[in-house]
Amino acid sequence: MNKTRFILDSNVIIDILNRNLDLLTFLEDFPNCEVYINPIVYIEVLSKPDMSEREEAAARSLMDSFKLIEIDEPICETTIKIRRTKELRLPDAIIVASAIILNATVLSNDSHLRDYQYTGYNASATR
Repeated sequence: MNKTRFILDSNVIIDILNRNLDLLTFLEDFPNCEVYINPIVYIEVLSKPDMSEREEAAARSLMDSFKLIEIDEPICETTIKIRRTKELRLPDAIIVASAIILNATVLSNDSHLRDYQYTGYNASATR
């Protein structure tokens, strides 16, 4: 049986850090699931202007608890296909491509990612 897989969008990480989302409670319905982030999310979260050392340490610690997927050739090629057919910003297209390659569901609170339609792509809101 395949494991349930999720890829987190940066807004989900930010909601967790701001205590606006309890991811563990959300994931209770998915025992033994795998949770991923990609480098785009890592960069977006850590690029917050005026981030304090404490905030950065908390963000790094949280993101280190998830599996980091690399942007490899299959993700690059899928991103290219997405960008040629749909108007998504490059960071969002990479997140979508990562989800497709991993057969994962994107967890996001952005409607453009939740409502996006592409073969093999699934997304869900966390709130």
